[in-house]
Formats: sequence, C-alpha cells, structure tokens
Amino acid sequence: MDPSQRPGMTHAHITPATSLARQIPLAGPALPVLALVAGALAQWLLDLDRWVGPAWALFLLAAILFGLWSRQFACRDASDDPNPPYDAVPFHVRWPWVGLSLGLAALAWLYLGGNLLTGIGVMAWGGALLCVMLAVWRGRPWRSLDRLHGGTHRHDGLYFSWPTVGVLGAMALAVFFRLHRIQVIPLEMGCDLPLIQFNIAQILEGEYPIFFTSHPGREGLFFYLAAPIAAVMGLSHVSIKVTSALIGVLTVPAVYWLGRELYDRWAGVLAALFLAISHWHIILTRIGYRAALMPLLVALAWLFLLRGLKSGRGHDYALSGLWAGLGLQTYNAFMAVPPLFMGLLLIAWVARRRLGVNMHGHAIAIWALVAFLAALPLMRYAYEEQESYLYRVATRATDLEQDLPTSVAATLAGNVTRAAGMFHHVGDIVHTSNVPHHRQLGLATGVLFVLGLGHAVAHGWRKQLWTGLLLLPGLLMPSIMALAFPEEVPSAVRAIGVLPVAVVLPALALRRLCQGLEASWNVMSNRPQEGRRLAARLGLTAIGLALIGALVAETVAVYPLYFDRYVWHQPHHNQSISLKLAQTIDRSYGDGEVYLMIWPHWYDGNAVRAQFRRTPREWNNERYELSPGKAPLDEVPGRVTVIMHPEEQATLQLLQEHYDRYMVLENRWDDGSVAMRIFVGER
Repeated sequence: MDPSQRPGMTHAHITPATSLARQIPLAGPALPVLALVAGALAQWLLDLDRWVGPAWALFLLAAILFGLWSRQFACRDASDDPNPPYDAVPFHVRWPWVGLSLGLAALAWLYLGGNLLTGIGVMAWGGALLCVMLAVWRGRPWRSLDRLHGGTHRHDGLYFSWPTVGVLGAMALAVFFRLHRIQVIPLEMGCDLPLIQFNIAQILEGEYPIFFTSHPGREGLFFYLAAPIAAVMGLSHVSIKVTSALIGVLTVPAVYWLGRELYDRWAGVLAALFLAISHWHIILTRIGYRAALMPLLVALAWLFLLRGLKSGRGHDYALSGLWAGLGLQTYNAFMAVPPLFMGLLLIAWVARRRLGVNMHGHAIAIWALVAFLAALPLMRYAYEEQESYLYRVATRATDLEQDLPTSVAATLAGNVTRAAGMFHHVGDIVHTSNVPHHRQLGLATGVLFVLGLGHAVAHGWRKQLWTGLLLLPGLLMPSIMALAFPEEVPSAVRAIGVLPVAVVLPALALRRLCQGLEASWNVMSNRPQEGRRLAARLGLTAIGLALIGALVAETVAVYPLYFDRYVWHQPHHNQSISLKLAQTIDRSYGDGEVYLMIWPHWYDGNAVRAQFRRTPREWNNERYELSPGKAPLDEVPGRVTVIMHPEEQATLQLLQEHYDRYMVLENRWDDGSVAMRIFVGER
C-alpha cells in the first residue's frame, strides 16, 4: 500500500533521497559531520566541567544542523517506507463484553478490600481484563505478535534476518552486563533490599497483600515476579538481583519493537544496542529495585499507543492501557505515566488531521478503562488508605517530612536544570544508583541523543516522534518534583522511566545518519571524475568507521565504568559490613549469647538479619550502651560474644573490667584496616 494512501495519512510529494542529494548541496555529509563534531566538542567541554554555557550552545547548534540536514531527506522513495502498512479497520466495540467487564470489575472491587489479594477477587479482576480485551479485539492475536517480530516466516527451516541477529546480539550483551558477577556486585544490601526481601518472604509464606506497607510503602508487582525465582533459587540478596537483571534483559526486545515502530527494524536494533550498553540501565537492573520494571512497561505502553495511532485498532489502544495500568503497581514514579499518555491521546484526538493518525473518540475511553482495570487492586487500596499510598510521594513534593524551601519556584527551576543536565553533565550522586556525578548517557549515545532531538523536532509533526518529545520532559517529573529534597535531583531511579526515550532518539539519529551516508555514497559513485569519486568514498568510509569505532569504544568502556569505578565507589569498595556481621553472628550462634553494639551509620540491622543463615531472623540482641547489672555485663555464666565498631574503646574497656577470661579478635577489610572488633568473654 502506498503510504500516502493509508487512511488517516496525509499526502506528501515523494522524491528519492539520491535526487535530493544531487539537487541540494547541503544534503551531503557536511552538515551531519559538523553536527557530530559540535556535539562531541560540547560533550568534551562538559566532561571537563569548563565553558558549560558554550558547551550547551554547541549542543543546540548540533541539534539544529542535524535537524536541517535530516529534514532534506524527509520524503523518501515509497519502497523505503520504514513504517509497516496497517490495514485500516473501523473502531468497533462489543458493548455487551464491556458491560460484563464492568460487572466483574465491581465484583473484584468488592473482594479486593482490606489490602488482600483473594482468590475470587483475582479471578474477577482477570476476567474483567479479559472481557474488555474481547470487546475491542479484531483479528487473530497471533497475527499481532507476527507484526512485532516482523512477520517473516520460512517453512523450510529456521531463518534469522540480519536485524534479528542484531537484536539477539544486543540481548547477549545485556545478559553479560547484567548477570556477570551478580552474586558479588553490588555486595552490600543497603537499607532498601532487606525490606524488599521481607516483602517477598511474605508472599512465599502465604500472605498476598496488594500494597506492601513496610516503610515507606511499596507497590507489589515486582515482588510477585521475584517470588517464583526465589522459590527456585532460595530467597536471598542474589535472587532479588537476578530478578531485576532478567527484567532488564527483557526490556531490550521491547525497545527494539519500539524503535522499529517509530522508524524501521535497524533503528530498533540500534535502540536495543544502546539500552544493552547503558550503564544507567545496567546499574539499576543489577541492584534489585522494583524500578527496574518501569522502562519495560513504559516501552510497551508507548509501543502499543503508536500502533493504535497508526492502525486505529481498538486492541492496540487497550494493550497500551494494560501496560500503563500494570505499571502503577511497580514503582511510585509511574504515577506520572497514565496522565502523560492520556494527554497524548487527547492531543492526538484534537489534532488528528494534522498528525495523520487513526483516532476515534472511543479509543480514549477504552484506554482509560483498561488502564483503570489493570490497576484496580491498587486503586482499591488507594481508596481505602490514601495517606499510606501517597506517603512516599508526598514526602518529596510537600512539607510532610521536611520543610519546603523558601522559594519553591527557584527550587523547581533548579531541579529542572539539574534533571535536564543529567544526560550529559552531572548525573545522580548516590553511589548505589550511579557512579557518583557521572553523566547518565555514554559518550556516543549522548551526542546522538542531541542529534535525535533535532531529528524529532524536524519530523515530529509528520511522524509520531512528537509523542517522544512530550514523554521526555514528562517522565523526568518524578525526579524534578522532589521539592523538599532538591539535593536528591537528579535521581537516576525516579527518572528511569525516561530511558526508552533516551535510547530511541540516538538510534533514530544514527539510523538517519547511515541512510544519509548511503545516499551520499551512491551520488559520489556516479561522479565522472575518478579522483573526486575516490576521495569522496574514502571520506565517507572514514566517517562510517569513526561511527563504528565510537560505538565499540562506548561498549568497551562500560565494563571498567561499572566493574571498576562503580565498585570502587561502593561502601568499602564493595565490601559488605552487614554481610560480615551476619556471618560473624552465624559463626558464634549456639556458643552463648551474641550482642551487637550499635554505632551511628555503621550498619543496617535489617540487612544483617536478612543475611543470617543459622541465626533466627528475629534475633535482636542490639545494644546502644552497656549497663552494669544488665546483659552482657551481668553475672550470667557462659560464653558471651560482643561485636563492636573498632572505635568503640569505652565499651571494650568496660567489658575487659567485667570479665577475667576474654580474648579480642579483629575482623579486617581487604586493605588490612579493622572492620570490627569481637570480644569473647567467659566466666
């Protein structure tokens, strides 16, 4: 089907790219090369933290140059149309199925009260989702799946196209970077993972809450995905990290489909590659945080929204709403996503002729209904316990936990500036979420990201790139709105939902650049002068090799960035005090009482208890100070073990005064410094 004749698509004059290159001198490689040079120079200046203002000006220049060049290739030959043809169908809703869905939803609402997933409630909830899907589905479901992987079938044996090989290669890289040495990096659980482990333990023990109320409150979808893996591997710090890492790997093909939908299959391959080597994504999918789910569900919601805008099919809109609704049950930053997507739908409806989309008013209602149904258990809890559900968000955006700054407007402006600069200048400063202060994008990805912005602005209203331009600032809002804690901005965790946009834009820029270089190569090949033709080919080859070299260099640089620099910034260079304490108590357990002296900011008690192997998890022999007449200074016979910080001299002297027979052991770090002192006394 000719793209200009598709329903809802505007007619455009079509001119081959090579003809444009012949007619317009600027359509050659000069502009994109200048854009690349300006972008690389800007990133270099930002990395040096010098001439920051001129650096941003160079980035702006790079985006403008690339946008101008890219626009000259806007009309390509119809055979090179990157977007797959869709069969236009009327938007049809089977209203009896919708009525049945609403009835089952009411039943689910009734049986999902009290923050508990009950059997009847879950079956009614699943039935409501199934019925609303049946109400709008057109065709066979497996045909939609065919479109995701390209629809290529060979019945005479296994066949993989080159883009498929590229995606598999990106997934292999993702597996390596996310699972290599995951049992020891990162080693320290910190303060969040012990509570996450406790939440997963609740599920394994037969408790099925909707919202997990351990401070500060957590949505539960990640825990229900982690529970089966924990049941097989055994619940531990490692099993939680493996769950988030596997989610990270599964995000790679989702981003491929997204890039393919926005442009073509090779753009999808490049997006998958950029995500696979993203240190931002690698770090946050190896920690074990539930936020690892957010990029996956944002990518899927965006993917099916794009498909719906192109095809007009009700089930595409419904699937977008499904992923957006489920996403609310992952991480509180996802609260920004449903309003954003609803805004995109309203814009598409109002400007449907201008945007050339297949949009029906019922699509908005179906999207909203499915999103609500997908989030129904959580909405039931939020209806009952609004303060508990919103507590964590409120502590950051209001004065609930800390007073707001004197000038909220100035703080908001500063947050916006820092959040925008996290991609290229100063990233998250928290050692668990990032190499402190390191920019969130790699060198090549960051430069191409700016060029991708220029490309999106140049083509946003003619394609569906406008959706990415609006999602980009919207998905940064959870980080920006930390008004009470501006020192937490930028936050790599709260802004992780923007990652699909941050890898798709560079992929589109690079794909566009490759197409332009190919067109220039073809033009130069037709020049009659042999010398000029050879020089042009050598120049274009050099540009191509430079781009390949930049991608290889960024891929190689990820390893030392994570496995060396990130490790170096971990507590005690990735040595775990909580694990050492748990192992020491385990070794001592059964040979008398064991006491642990609390020292400010020394360890997390929950992390210690979470890593016990022999000692019961309810062990709680912690002391702020020792008092005569009370354990462990009383006259109870037997062996007593007291673990203390190496600087706790007063406690050590007091113990030595009360015990005639004792020994003092020292547990050391890898560098030889003392990690803890262990007093073993006996009467």
